[in-house]
Amino acid sequence: MKKKMSLRQKVYTSLKQDIISGKFKAGTRLTENFIADSLNVSRTPVREALQKLTQEKLLTAIPKAGYLVEDLSDSDIKDLFESRMQIERIAFQNAVGHITLDELKTLDDNLEKTKAAIKSKDNFKVTELDIEFHEIIYKAARSKTLFRVCKNLSDLTVKYRHRLNLVSGLSNESLKHHVTIYQAILAKDNMKISQALELHSQQAVLHLFDIMKKLRSDAFHQEDF
Repeated sequence: MKKKMSLRQKVYTSLKQDIISGKFKAGTRLTENFIADSLNVSRTPVREALQKLTQEKLLTAIPKAGYLVEDLSDSDIKDLFESRMQIERIAFQNAVGHITLDELKTLDDNLEKTKAAIKSKDNFKVTELDIEFHEIIYKAARSKTLFRVCKNLSDLTVKYRHRLNLVSGLSNESLKHHVTIYQAILAKDNMKISQALELHSQQAVLHLFDIMKKLRSDAFHQEDF
């Protein structure tokens, strides 16, 4: 039986989705009162959700002024995705020697679900399945430390990965990379895993730069002078 989501988890999930979707743009100031009123809940679950999102670096706490929606510079984004790729390379290659048949089946199922989500243009589902694909392999590495590091870096990229869904055709390209990684794991080909991860990361960063440039340009033109 599926466990019922707590109020704190509902508030956290709602806020996180609004941030990664761009509803709350970079630089937006959020307060406990504003969120509590808009969601019609008490301040306690809101405070806990805001603190958790701050730990995940999606928000920055401003003393006595609330929270600001976080954003990164191009160089920070490049550093984040490259660091994630380097750590994932270790985790994925470790997974080759430990992954089970059940986990391989789960990866295969994930690829099929991703195809369906792309076809139905369910961008949030595509992002969720992208995250799931990587986490299945993190767990298969059989290292608690690697899992925590990979998961933390993955969480930091969620907002940007969602924005990548705005690029026409990119979800299909990303799926192709996942298929290549899956096949390389089946073949126990560490070189192919490394090459696919590097291509995956480079493509994401290049497209993100284009997206961020457009978003910043749009924001500039919308400013009141």
